[in-house]
Amino acid sequence: MNMLDSELVVAALRKSGYELTDNPKEADTVLFNTCSVREHAEHKIYSSLGRLKYAKNNNPSKVIGVMGCMAQKDQELIFERAPHVDLIVGTGQLAEIPRLVSEIRDNREPQMAVSLGRKEGSRDEVSGSFQSYDPLRDPEMRTSPFQAFVRIMIGCDKFCTYCVVPSTRGPEQSRKPSEILQEVRVLADQGVREITFLGQTVNSYKHTEDGRLHRLSDLIAMCHEVEGIDRIKFVTSYPKDMTDDLLQAIRDFPKACRYLHVPAQHGDDDVLAKMKRGYTIAEYREMMHRINETIPGCAVSSDFIVGFCGETEEAHQKSLDIIREFRFKNSFIFKYSERPGTKAHSLYPDDIPEEIKKRRNNEMLDLQNAISAEDNAEFIGTTVEVLTEGISKWGRKAAEEVDPEPGQPLATQLTGRTDCDRIVVFDGNPRLAGSLTKVRVHDCTPTTLIGDIVTGEIQHGSSSMLPILG
Repeated sequence: MNMLDSELVVAALRKSGYELTDNPKEADTVLFNTCSVREHAEHKIYSSLGRLKYAKNNNPSKVIGVMGCMAQKDQELIFERAPHVDLIVGTGQLAEIPRLVSEIRDNREPQMAVSLGRKEGSRDEVSGSFQSYDPLRDPEMRTSPFQAFVRIMIGCDKFCTYCVVPSTRGPEQSRKPSEILQEVRVLADQGVREITFLGQTVNSYKHTEDGRLHRLSDLIAMCHEVEGIDRIKFVTSYPKDMTDDLLQAIRDFPKACRYLHVPAQHGDDDVLAKMKRGYTIAEYREMMHRINETIPGCAVSSDFIVGFCGETEEAHQKSLDIIREFRFKNSFIFKYSERPGTKAHSLYPDDIPEEIKKRRNNEMLDLQNAISAEDNAEFIGTTVEVLTEGISKWGRKAAEEVDPEPGQPLATQLTGRTDCDRIVVFDGNPRLAGSLTKVRVHDCTPTTLIGDIVTGEIQHGSSSMLPILG
């Protein structure tokens, strides 16, 4: 979400005549796009703001702004802690940034634009204060020119007790299917081959347009017809909203990736109830059964929180048990971080010592890594289809140490992902970026498949995505 927000804000500022610089000290406008999910991220922002205090003293015309979730949550508190900040803009007012920066330059008065709190008006009033901000795109801000995010909805209505998102992103609102389809066509014209639909609970998407209710499965069907798009992904899914029509769409439309990110968050029913996740492990298990039955070979990844309020050793072991049972492709594991403004903060003491959180985090990570390594080993000897993203981190480092012959592009280590979101590295020409490439796997790590290109199996145009292990 934040990566997409940054792309959109940069596009708007460029339209107003601004250009990016890689040196914050030389920039005349510095914007921090912030996250409030974990406390550590907020500490880093305040530290970064503090380092800019002296740059502002030396250049009083410099505009310093804080945007995103932390801006929406903390509001005036940011001005109090960092008086040299000029601009605070919440997640629903990002379109206002060019105008507000201009006003600050004109009158040197601090500006703040934030949405209403969830209890500061009716649902319609609060929803209206959170603007969806999407059509303007800036390809240069993307990690890969061949992959792009498409926001299909904003906000969240699940109200998990540990989470600030319903406050910082507002009520759940789905965008018009026609607007989404038009955006996907624009992206395809820009050379994008893989789109990822974004939503806090993306599979909760539904919007009635022209008298017809559209769900996520309908969006997949619509965008499947866009020429140039070869892959369609979506994150993040909510277990209770994993409907059969969605699973059938993934099964039936070749461009839909066989990959689902469906956070379990915990393996103990009592902890899940305290988190207000809205499902039991038995219900999550039933969902996993339907996924495996409808889409054999589909990869599923998850999120877990360790050290949540009152978590016992027995409860922690239950989380380890479901990782063993469901064998997730990978899991994003977080130590619980108490967030002011959430129900957990007001209802439950953060009573698990840090050393226990750290130990449980490491135990879970070690288990997941072992399972990922075992499952990745099953791909050795198979051929997978990879959307090549470009030179890998190792390849970039190696390229800096070697001087190729003039006019000869250096073969180096490339990286890409399979249909089921597994990372693959292989040697090849950087010009393969953006192509669908067949790779024979000969080795692996817990996070990566390692292989060699199968010669004569590179596709540069839109493909029909032949059935192949992925």
